[in-house]
Amino acid sequence: MGGILDLVYRMLQKYTLCDYCLGRQFARLLSGVGNKARGEALKVALAMEANMRLLMDDKDAVNVLKVVAENGMNRHARKLAKSLNYQIDENKTCDICEGKLTEENFRRIADSIIGELGQYEFSNFLIGTSVPVHIKERDDQIKAEFALTFGEEIKSDITRELGKIIEGTTKKPVEFATPDITILLDIFSGTFTVKSNPVFVKGYYKKLQPSIPQTPWICRKCRGKGCEACGQSGREYPDSVSELIGEPALNLFEALDYRFHAAGREDVNVTVLGTGRPFVLELKSPRKRFIQPDKLQNAINEYAKDKVEVLDLSYTTKKDVRDMKAKSVVASKTYLALVEFDSNVDENKLREVCEKFRNVLVHQRTPSRILRRSDRVRKKYLYSIEAEKKGNRLVEFRIKAQGGLYIKEVINGDGGRTVPNIADVLGTAPINITLSVVEVER
Repeated sequence: MGGILDLVYRMLQKYTLCDYCLGRQFARLLSGVGNKARGEALKVALAMEANMRLLMDDKDAVNVLKVVAENGMNRHARKLAKSLNYQIDENKTCDICEGKLTEENFRRIADSIIGELGQYEFSNFLIGTSVPVHIKERDDQIKAEFALTFGEEIKSDITRELGKIIEGTTKKPVEFATPDITILLDIFSGTFTVKSNPVFVKGYYKKLQPSIPQTPWICRKCRGKGCEACGQSGREYPDSVSELIGEPALNLFEALDYRFHAAGREDVNVTVLGTGRPFVLELKSPRKRFIQPDKLQNAINEYAKDKVEVLDLSYTTKKDVRDMKAKSVVASKTYLALVEFDSNVDENKLREVCEKFRNVLVHQRTPSRILRRSDRVRKKYLYSIEAEKKGNRLVEFRIKAQGGLYIKEVINGDGGRTVPNIADVLGTAPINITLSVVEVER
């Protein structure tokens, strides 16, 4: 003997190896052949070598045949050995996988997984596996002992074998980048979990009424426990934009939870009109994932009627969440502000406001109304202001500014914390501000 057969013989002299665990050590040789077929072929070739030498009356070949029959657990070698009246131990177990890598085990756990997959809508999947430390260490030890450099990891062997069975039955392909379903399994304990990965839906929302926060607002007095001030609700406000959008979506997708991502946020008493504010809804562990966007849009708009409206819904990916949040910091936003001042507004000074606030850098210290946040100065651009008098003391402003600029403070000055500001230029203080977001840069 020589070459690969001599190497296999030396390995089987010392270790009991099943077809999978032997074939895996040579996985990079002759691609396209499965590890089980590769391992069995090597054992058959070794048994054939022994058989040929026995026919040539080479008594040393008996040991080769016994090694393949016992430690190789090869049925053809065992059949030949029995025909020659050799005693063979047929109770051996693979020293690496401990008998767990068998077609029967793969089929058994694959059938269980496929049964659970029936509860989910999906177009592709990915399998991940865990391997006990002592199994992996034994596999690595044999690789090192025989200087094997053309094998593969045991995890690859397991996931590929199971993937072929599941793919063949479900007719759904394996997807490595963004799978709908991730299957995590341990064939050594026979356990697995099926994880339905999130669905991401993007769109734009309008907030048609004030007094609706973007996310649930817990009562500040009782911190959600329920008290007299909040009517035992535990809430400052009964609704939120995220819930009005998320709850009907949760039911349609049969998801376990959701997370609402938006391009910035408006104050609770600010409405959002016009083109709406961009958002992405992340639905976690959904059983359904093929809901038509128009069906979802209709369900949300019916549920949130006269409070919130969504439009232009479509499916997206997690990357869009990151991109949207990064863009929201610099993206322009346009506001409509109806402002009542405490005295008559001078027309000339109003024109001065429109001229002065053109591509101006505003220095804005954290507004006094939210000083619970870090007190620092933000520098944001205000791009333009248009103004129209609606009465002696009533003015409608259309203000376009960089994301993150607090508009109410641009109007009232916040006691000098925002510079420049409209109140200083007009020489009159606002007593009432009604604000709406009418456009967010897309």
